[in-house]
Amino acid sequence: MVSALQRKSAIRAGLLIGLLHLLVCFSPQEARAQTNIVRLVVVNTPEESGLLREILPDFERQTGLRVQVYSGEDLYDRARNGDADLAISHYGHAGVESFMTDGLGLWPRAVFANQNVIAGPSSDPARVANLSDAVEGFRRIAQSRSAFVANNSGIPKYTEDLLWEAAGRPPKQGWYVDLGLREQQAVGAAAQRGAYVIWGLVPFLQYLEQNAVDLRPLLVNDAVLSRMMVSIVMKPEKFPRANVEGAKALEKYLITPSTQARIRAFRYPGLDHALWWPSARDNSPAALGYGGDTGPLPPPAIGAGGIVNAANRTAGISPGAIVEIYGTNMAVSTCSVDALPWPTQLPCSPTRVTVSGRDAPLLYVSPVQINAQIPSELGLGSVSVTVIRGAAQSNTVVVVLGR
Repeated sequence: MVSALQRKSAIRAGLLIGLLHLLVCFSPQEARAQTNIVRLVVVNTPEESGLLREILPDFERQTGLRVQVYSGEDLYDRARNGDADLAISHYGHAGVESFMTDGLGLWPRAVFANQNVIAGPSSDPARVANLSDAVEGFRRIAQSRSAFVANNSGIPKYTEDLLWEAAGRPPKQGWYVDLGLREQQAVGAAAQRGAYVIWGLVPFLQYLEQNAVDLRPLLVNDAVLSRMMVSIVMKPEKFPRANVEGAKALEKYLITPSTQARIRAFRYPGLDHALWWPSARDNSPAALGYGGDTGPLPPPAIGAGGIVNAANRTAGISPGAIVEIYGTNMAVSTCSVDALPWPTQLPCSPTRVTVSGRDAPLLYVSPVQINAQIPSELGLGSVSVTVIRGAAQSNTVVVVLGR
């Protein structure tokens, strides 16, 4: 007969074997996928400029997720190794094409654009400062025969050639200097000669912080100088342990109108104009939650886990609480109200929210987010929440009201 001591020893041995099995079969990557971490790999400039530090904290507060950022030009190597959930880079980054053709990522989504700058001496002999037309700026440099140093780094050189062609191919004798230099070396040569030069705005501003030179960012506000970046969610079939849902949530946050407006408003210290430009509008309306390109707008849909307490997204929901509802196609436009009493329908969209048959007061509606108040007269327990846009109705989500 087996004694109690023997039974306890057998149980402990079984637990130890089970634990060892978990340690062998449950890799660190899989463990991370079970946490609330979203691993974002990104090229240097969004991190170094401070943009991500400006916009990511709100995402973390809204979702309870934590974003772990790695920045570097080798981001797609890390992604291939399974060390990423979401990647952000220039659309033309050397790693994008092979990553996508190898079937490793979901469809890229445009998120924002950084820009090149025509920089020059503070005296600005060609008078290009604050022009909104880079072609006109380049034409003035050529016509005034002001010195211009070529930056033979790929995109700045391509941009220069485009501007030269658009300016009518002005003769280069007497003002144009090509020393075969790239990036910092080209900018240093321009500083020595009091010349103009083209480079990325973020690295140029960092260069100014480290070098006492008489160069200034003079012309930046032309779309021809911008360069779009895209986000790529890891394909779950290729990376089954990636936090794909967390990556999708971050991607959706980045392309919402409110985040895009913050991207446009972001300023680099000492620079009084936009450093980044919103690019989400270059995605399809369906990807933005604004319906398809043709045909009727699809019905609204509340996302999984898409109803949260607006004051504390990890807290429960009580009668009278303000909630945020996340989903798609929930409104035809965006508007808010700033006066009491809050209406049950806003003027920009035929959108209503019902909670167990009662219309909820609305503070804000957009295609992807609604802020509403749970009717205070409701009792505790389960209630059903539905978004109604005109004649179209969403799925119903059950929420438990507590104290």
